[in-house]
Amino acid sequence: MKKITSRLAFIAAIAGIITISSCSKDKPTPTPEPAQEEYDAARIQFIALDASGNQTTDTTTVNFGKDGVPSPSHSHLAPGGKYRTLITLFYKGNSINQEIIDEGTEHKFFFIPSVAAGVTNFVYNDKDKDNRGIGLDGTMTIGSGEFDLKIVLRHALDKSKPEAQAWNSPNYTAAGGEDDLNVAFEIHAE
Repeated sequence: MKKITSRLAFIAAIAGIITISSCSKDKPTPTPEPAQEEYDAARIQFIALDASGNQTTDTTTVNFGKDGVPSPSHSHLAPGGKYRTLITLFYKGNSINQEIIDEGTEHKFFFIPSVAAGVTNFVYNDKDKDNRGIGLDGTMTIGSGEFDLKIVLRHALDKSKPEAQAWNSPNYTAAGGEDDLNVAFEIHAE
């Protein structure tokens, strides 16, 4: 009887060890990546401003599909001209701009010309709750010549970093985050 009791105790101990060792610790839950805005089309409008800063009816529009190909491939703007610049992102035919505005502290557009004389200034007309620019609505001053303009919407960046301060920061990626939009097109300002 002692042998049976000893064997049962031994079997119970082995079963307990197997049970305890087979339990795994809960794996840490990974931090989810911030959800990026999903879009399937983008529209950029350049509305000419007169000498007093009022909008005219002269509007140049560039459209992009999800593939990032511009239509038309290049746009003609006046050298030295000022333009109200409006960007609209679409998903299934509906604007998703309100999502970008609602999460404004996590979004910022950058406007990076291929040559220094391409775009001489950009002012953000829209701001997040911390009074930092978003870029769906702005005022752009065009230089002269032919140049490419890259427009980037950065998501989940740290807007307080120096690399996120300038509208044309070539080092915007150092502010963190990911691109929601990254398109380029040619401007002729002659």
